[in-house]
Amino acid sequence: MSAKYSIAKRILGACLLLALGLGAAPAWANKKIVLRGITPWTADYDLSRAFFIFEELVKERLGDRVEIRYLGGPEVSDPNDQFSALRNGVVDVMLGAAAYYRSDVPLAAAVQFTSRKPSELRTSGYYDLMHQIHQEAGVYYLANTAGGNQFRLYLNKEIDKPDLSGLRVRGSPVQLPMIRALGGTAISIAPGDVYTALERNVVDGFGWTYNGIDTYGWNEVSKYVVNHPFYSLDGAILINQRVWDSLPADIQDELNAIGVELEKRVEDYIGGILAKEDERLADMGMQFITFSDDDAAYFQETALQAGWDEFLRMNAKAFESNPGLAEQLQQTGN
Repeated sequence: MSAKYSIAKRILGACLLLALGLGAAPAWANKKIVLRGITPWTADYDLSRAFFIFEELVKERLGDRVEIRYLGGPEVSDPNDQFSALRNGVVDVMLGAAAYYRSDVPLAAAVQFTSRKPSELRTSGYYDLMHQIHQEAGVYYLANTAGGNQFRLYLNKEIDKPDLSGLRVRGSPVQLPMIRALGGTAISIAPGDVYTALERNVVDGFGWTYNGIDTYGWNEVSKYVVNHPFYSLDGAILINQRVWDSLPADIQDELNAIGVELEKRVEDYIGGILAKEDERLADMGMQFITFSDDDAAYFQETALQAGWDEFLRMNAKAFESNPGLAEQLQQTGN
């Protein structure tokens, strides 16, 4: 995609959202409440399903009073711009991924260094910390939509131990420190460029979610799955804080209850997908790399430590102004 086309797409998407958002100041009295929402991925992508489960739950429980109106995904607004659209009131609700809005809410990315499922994080106290972190940024954190999903490494060269020396591996920002810690050359490129990069041997592998590589056709240009999931996904349903504050108290209560149920339903949905994913990948011709127990433990420890150390370094000032917060996140998240 050319830079000129990318810029034009952003401008078009911003104009469309602005047009949809004109005159959007909440005025719910005697009217059905319509909350306009967006997702960072296309509607048919697995990770977008959480938004539509949310939409279904709202229709089931509040259908006569509240409607979730889906505006679109990246074709409407670039994922990196969506949090600003939410906070500025251009849209009311979004399925967000911290990887896309970490520049706006840096501490939101902490959720990736957790080992518990969302329903467990809610009872451990971690949910309350995420809620507070997001509220300070002007949005209401309703639910964690990770569903227990994690990340894996996919390679074109076989390895027999957690050593990426000599390999160029594409990763998201949160994955780059672990790739370097394992000896690899960390490369940051957009998902849309990964297929060509693999095809031309620009990279030897990539980090991605446990499922979904065939959505981009990456299974056609990669061979191996490192069968050791790490980190956690970072999805969440977020609502504009001003919109939330304007909602009647009983609707707020029901939406909070929906948030609890949403986390459980997404866990069930993701669990079903993950249970079948390895068989699907094997049918596509992917081969699995499994380390020894000691090497697997080293892989996990190295990945977690590298990611967390970088996270602490990048957010040192925020943690300095919030004594004990880093320890609370670790204690309640693992």
